Amino acid sequence: MMMDQQLQSLLSYEGGPTLSVYLDTDLSDKSKDAVRLMLRDQSAEFQPVAAQEIEAARRYLDFEYDWQSRGVALFVAEGEILSVIPLAIAPNARVTYTERPNVRTLADVGSRLGKYDVAVLDRERLRLFSVAWGKIQSKTEALGEEVKHYKQGGWSAGRGRHSAGGHQRHEENLALRNLKDGIELIQQFTESTGSRRLMLGGSPEVLAQVKELMPKPLLEQIIGEFNVDVGTNVNEILERSLDVVQEVDLEMQKRCVEQAITEASKGGLGVTGVQDTLFALHEGRVRLLLVDETYHVSGYLCHECGSALMERMEKCPLCQGGPLDETPDVVNVSIHKAAETGAEVSIVRENADLLHAGGMAAITRY
Repeated sequence: MMMDQQLQSLLSYEGGPTLSVYLDTDLSDKSKDAVRLMLRDQSAEFQPVAAQEIEAARRYLDFEYDWQSRGVALFVAEGEILSVIPLAIAPNARVTYTERPNVRTLADVGSRLGKYDVAVLDRERLRLFSVAWGKIQSKTEALGEEVKHYKQGGWSAGRGRHSAGGHQRHEENLALRNLKDGIELIQQFTESTGSRRLMLGGSPEVLAQVKELMPKPLLEQIIGEFNVDVGTNVNEILERSLDVVQEVDLEMQKRCVEQAITEASKGGLGVTGVQDTLFALHEGRVRLLLVDETYHVSGYLCHECGSALMERMEKCPLCQGGPLDETPDVVNVSIHKAAETGAEVSIVRENADLLHAGGMAAITRY
């Protein structure tokens, strides 16, 4: 997936100082000139050291950006555009100039929107969507050629044979066969996307019957559902699914924060507070890094081991390397470190418990 590849490329980039630009480009409530002014104001403090990068961002906005997304992330180094990522949600405008790309907002967008599949169905029709970064990445329907790609003589074709043969079957038996075929197609689709998070759309009666027929492994992938007609416009289906997934993720974040705090309190697989979390990241023990969306703190960066510290020292106490440089955003450094060590990242919203625990926490591997 392109956006995942771009994020990984930014996480591994070590080419030097990078101008990271996040802009709200939703033109429903502002003009293009207002966005340009936003860029100018946010980047003013970096003009003495990043003039080339700021000019490259300005040129891109003036001559290349298509203004079709609600937000955009630009990354510029040595006067050249490294990456441009359209965003499905409008971010708070922010410009930074740091040693490595500032990916915190991207991690936040990924945390909010995630990757999941949507199956919208009734007793005669099935529509499947793969969603990531708030956009539909692929889709198919249980009619026509797309069905034959997944299963020869599929759902629609089966009903065609029934009609042509002139056989009369009970309506419920036909509906049951259709639903069973649909579930098989859903399973094939989720296996092809690899997301392992499934959302269902349809009437409550149909969805209840579908869940009764589903095999347990597929049933366990369901994260939510919503009431919708199978013929609903694709954009409305996407918006409805985004509303549900954000509610689901809030609840999941709540459970993860509770787990980290509980485990930390009894000396188990969890840590809380910036110091302990940074140390666990350095040791490669973090499985899931949890950061409050409002938490910002400056600190110091060791270029030898890539770890962040809260106090300036002559040498890094973790690797004995040095020197240490100031960094305006310890969270960004932590996200890079998490990526290097294979940890997941969740930018947590609306959670007072995490703020009380120090703004950062983690569930650890050991």
